[in-house]
Amino acid sequence: MGPETLKLRCQTVVDGELASILLAVDRMLWETNEHAREHAQRTARQELHHYAAKRTGRDLLAADFDALPVWVEYPDRCEVECVGGPHDGQRMTWNSAEPPVAIDLPVDEGISSLLAAAQGEPASVVRHATYVPLMGAGGFFSRAQDGAWRYAFQAS
Repeated sequence: MGPETLKLRCQTVVDGELASILLAVDRMLWETNEHAREHAQRTARQELHHYAAKRTGRDLLAADFDALPVWVEYPDRCEVECVGGPHDGQRMTWNSAEPPVAIDLPVDEGISSLLAAAQGEPASVVRHATYVPLMGAGGFFSRAQDGAWRYAFQAS
């Protein structure tokens, strides 16, 4: 696949096992044509439904696949979303296709710590908030609707 092709991923858990598919799409169509993007997402979900039904040997409901997330899988980066804690809802791009084991982010102490530092008071130790992968169905890492890895605040 060249730079003009993107890989879409769709996945779900069926019978406790992760089922996923990759679908190649034209980058230009994906980025510029809303109808083509919707068609590609529908196709990815249908392919996953067919794959999962064949793999399990059962007649699975197509409607169960209609709302599954479909996202672009980049070889050099991934999106991460924080859930809970001081960085709730914050998103960041990680410079790796694989998400980190944990994320340690500094906590903004607000204006009072800036004023104290400006008045020459000793600066307090910078607090950090730790986020770890959020587990989803079947014990697999959770993903947002657009494919971002979801990380939960870990209280210390």
